[in-house]
Parts: sequence; C-alpha cells; structure tokens
Amino acid sequence: MTKDPKIKRLLDGLSEFVREREVPLTQKEKRIKNRYTITGDIISYSICPRQYGFYKFLGYAPSNPTQEWYGSIIHRFLKRAHLFFLKTGRVVNDEEIERIFYLIEKSMEAEGVKATNKKVKESAIKVLQKFCSIEGEEFFKSIIEAELRLIKELDNFILYGIIDVLRTEGEKIEIWDYKGMEKPDETTPYGREKLNRYKKQMYVYGFLSKEKTGTFPDKAVLYFMNELLKGNLEKAHFIIDFRKEEIQNEVENFIEEFKKIVEEIEESQKTNNWRLPKNIDKNTCKQCDFRWDCPKFLSLKEEQVI
Repeated sequence: MTKDPKIKRLLDGLSEFVREREVPLTQKEKRIKNRYTITGDIISYSICPRQYGFYKFLGYAPSNPTQEWYGSIIHRFLKRAHLFFLKTGRVVNDEEIERIFYLIEKSMEAEGVKATNKKVKESAIKVLQKFCSIEGEEFFKSIIEAELRLIKELDNFILYGIIDVLRTEGEKIEIWDYKGMEKPDETTPYGREKLNRYKKQMYVYGFLSKEKTGTFPDKAVLYFMNELLKGNLEKAHFIIDFRKEEIQNEVENFIEEFKKIVEEIEESQKTNNWRLPKNIDKNTCKQCDFRWDCPKFLSLKEEQVI
C-alpha cells in the first residue's frame, strides 16, 4: 500500500472510474494483421513451402541469390530508364544503359547482392538494351506510374502488391510486370503451373487496382524479358484480358484461394511444420540451399531426374 496521499487519491479515483464503467482500463490486445504479398509470400510458398519457411521465418538467406539479383537489377534499371525519359524526353542509348547499369550494380553490391558471374551480367545488359530499343519512346511516354504500391486490408491479413508499370494504350489502362526469365514452357505440367502462378499474381494486382479505382484495368501484360534474347517478341508478351467476365470471376475466386493459402502459412508458422510440395521444378531443387537433407530432392536424385 502506497503511503503517498496524492498517489493514493489518484488510485482510488481510478478504481471508482473503473467500477462505474464496469470494464477494465486495459482491454485484450487486438491481433495485429500480417502483411502478405503475392510474389514474396504466396508464389514462394506455392513453389516450395519448406524453402519458403526456412527463408522467411527461420532466418536463412540464399547462398547464391542469382535470380534475385537478375530480377532486381532489371526492375531497378527500368525505373531509372523511365526517370531518364521524363527528364530528357528521350530513351537511353546503349552506352547510357551500361553506365546506369554499372551504378545500380555497385549500389546492389553495397547491399550484399551481386551477380555470380560475368555471363549473367552481360545477359542482363543485353536484355535491357533490346527492351529499350524495341519498346522505345512509345512505351516510356505511355507510363502513368512506375512501381505503383497498392494495399488492401482483408479480414485476417493485409494484402500488398507493387505493380511494375501502370500505362495507357490508347484509351485503355494496362498493368505490366517484368519477368527476368523466358516464358515458362506450357507443354510441360510444371511450366503450365508456373505460368498459372504468374497469372494469379496479375489477378491480385487487378483486384488491388479495382479496389483502389473502382474498375479493373483493361488488361495485364506479363513481359518475359529473356525471350528478347531469342528474338521472340510475340512470346515475350503474355496478355490477360480483364474485360472478360470469366477472368473477373477467376480473380474473385483466387482472392478466396489466397485467403486459404495465408491460413496454411500461419498454421505452418505456429507448428513450424513446412510441408514438401507435390510437384516442383528440378532447377528449383538443384539450387536450393536445403536440398541435402530434403526427401523431395533425394527422391528426385534416386529417380535420376536431377
């Protein structure tokens, strides 16, 4: 019991206030909603829950983040190329591409992210030179916004996404996403599954865009950059037409699927039980840091698949 009369009067007053309100001053703390992204969480978890759990929640970092470097430098460069166009009114030339690329590369090295070999670096420069040459002024001047961040609070979590490019095509609105890879091979089951994951990524972006503006964009474009190295411009573009009613229905259905995947992730986090995928690309397994004690990898090795 405190002997200070001032403190005693204060405590007595608070006790009387609580009795009158008939509720405690401190309420049960509300659950803080987690934030989930389609690429960093849903797609990563769908590819391999075990790998996702190790990287996301158990604190491991990739020992050979080549794909991370490649995708990141392409995205960073194209944002800089757009800013260059806004400032100068023209598209960067090949020499300027190499100079800007070098500056971004040095910045990424300071962050601890670097290319594993010279060949990967040369490939990225060549892809960017081809993109700027092919898409050119018409593309850059049509950009409304680059790296548009969208967020939506749902029942149990927060949905977050970054659209690479929001642009106009005549009177139509398009959302674009750059992929630093070739288009997945639709003749194989895993290729179709991989492409389907990227389609669902654009479904989420379409949904977030609709929540912000009230309407879906007219279409989404997945741009598979490495197809440019083979001269496959048509194959580089994968189009999703949001004006089709069946696509809009698929979007709504996937948002429900998204919620279920989030529930799976949070249950796995509680139990620290990260399951193995039913199917997986052999290259994902070959590059995985956790393959040597992974039953999936060992079974594929026994079958001489890898």
